[in-house]
Amino acid sequence: MYTKYWNLTSSPFLSVDSEKLLYPSPQLEEGVARLYYLIDQERLAGLLTGPYGIGKTFLLGCLARRTAQLKLPLIRFDAIPNGALPMARHILRSIGVDAAPTSLPDALMLFQQAVVQQSGRLVRHILIIDEAHYLGTDEGLYLVHFLCNLRIRANGRDMPLFSIILSGTPNLNEMVNRYDSLRLRIQLSWVLTPLTAQQTVEYVQQHIRAAGGDIWIFTEPALRAVYECSQGIPRSINNICDTALVLGYAARQSAISPEIVMQAARDTNLLPAQRAEQPAPAPVSARE
Repeated sequence: MYTKYWNLTSSPFLSVDSEKLLYPSPQLEEGVARLYYLIDQERLAGLLTGPYGIGKTFLLGCLARRTAQLKLPLIRFDAIPNGALPMARHILRSIGVDAAPTSLPDALMLFQQAVVQQSGRLVRHILIIDEAHYLGTDEGLYLVHFLCNLRIRANGRDMPLFSIILSGTPNLNEMVNRYDSLRLRIQLSWVLTPLTAQQTVEYVQQHIRAAGGDIWIFTEPALRAVYECSQGIPRSINNICDTALVLGYAARQSAISPEIVMQAARDTNLLPAQRAEQPAPAPVSARE
C-alpha cells in the first residue's frame, strides 16, 4: 500500500526472513557461529535463549540451512506443554521407528531398542526444539536428558544420535540450571541480546536500503524514538516502523518524524510505560 509512495520495491519490515534483509549484528553472527560449531563438531546439546521477538527463529532458520548443507536429517518443532509423549512419538517416527507407544516409558524403551538393533542404519540427527521453556511443565526435560544419552556407531566411530538445540525465553536457562543431569550435558549456551541504539539505526536503514528506499525516510530523531519504543527488539522495530510508514503515507508526510513513530508505537501497544501514562498526542493529520 505504501511502497510506491516511499519509492520502495517491497515492504521492508514484513518479509523479515529474507536473506537480503539480514542485519548481521555481532550478537546474531556470534550466535550463528556457536550453533554451527555445535552441529559441525557433533556436540550433544546447546541452549539459545532471549526474549520474544529477539530473532531466535531467524537464527534457527540459519541453522536449518546449515543442516541441509551438511546433508543431515533435521527434526524441528515447538515444544508442547505437558506433551512429552507426543513429542517422543514424533521423534521416533522421524528416525524411522513406526510405533505408537502409549506411555513415555514405552517410548523410551523403543528409543533404546532402535539404538541397539538398528545402530548401523541410524544416522545423527539435528533436533531443534523451539519454545523449549514449555518442556518444564512435565517430563519434557527428562526426555531431552534421555535423548542426550543415545549413541550410535557410524563411520567407524561412536557419536550421539541427536545434536539437540533448545530455544526459548530466558527462564529456560533457569529451568535447565535446576536440572543437574541435563545441565551437565549442555555444551553451549548463547543468550541473544537486544540491539543497541546505534545497531537499531543500522537495522532500520539496512531494511530500507534492501527495499530500494532512501535510508533517511526516518529522520534521526525518529530513529532515536524507534529505539526508545522498541528497546532494540527486532520484532518490535519491525512493527513500529511498518506502522509508521503506513501513518506517514496516510498523512502524506515527506519523512517519518518522531511524532509519527510515537503514534505508531501507541497503535502497536509498544509505547514506553512513562509515555503511555501521558495523554495521547493529536494524531498526525493528512495534508490537504
